[in-house]
Amino acid sequence: APLIGLVLGSAIMLLLSWVFRRWRPTKVDRVFRVGQLFSAAAYSIGHGGNDAQKTMGIILAVMIAAGQIPAKGYDVPTWVVIASYSCMAFGTAIGGWRIVKTMGMGLTQLKPVGGFAAEVAGAITLFTATHMHVPVSTTHTITGAIVGVGSTNRLRGIRWGLAGRIVWAWIFTIPAAASVGAGALAQIGRASCRERV
Repeated sequence: APLIGLVLGSAIMLLLSWVFRRWRPTKVDRVFRVGQLFSAAAYSIGHGGNDAQKTMGIILAVMIAAGQIPAKGYDVPTWVVIASYSCMAFGTAIGGWRIVKTMGMGLTQLKPVGGFAAEVAGAITLFTATHMHVPVSTTHTITGAIVGVGSTNRLRGIRWGLAGRIVWAWIFTIPAAASVGAGALAQIGRASCRERV
């Protein structure tokens, strides 16, 4: 997802730069400030469509394991759908601005046209991944898209130290999540052993 976002982000930015090359910068900014309303909406729909599906999948797996719904031929309960989308919207409303600030201002300086290009690249990646039933990270996708957009101007425009820290955080998340899962499983195993005794 980050590589696809990077390639699409840079390609869309280069295309927009060529199409609007004769426009005045102030007019381009005005047009794409409005355009960002639509690109942000498309990216948000892609985010909800992909990430909420992963959340629903985990809830359904637990319900199947608990015997609350059959393993095949079930309908997703309405409360699962509403809970997944509501929690995602609430979490984004609370912590989303910090991510937006880090990505849009800390990683590189984006003008409205760059934000539009990154959001469109992210939305295309997310819609395609969701259509193909492939779970991807929206954060990975938008990071790649922003780096792609920022690199079209000049490579020095990217804060590579911050980009590196973000990638290391992604790498460490996997073993950290596995450790938490293993710890929880071990705790459940100990509890079931005590019940048998």
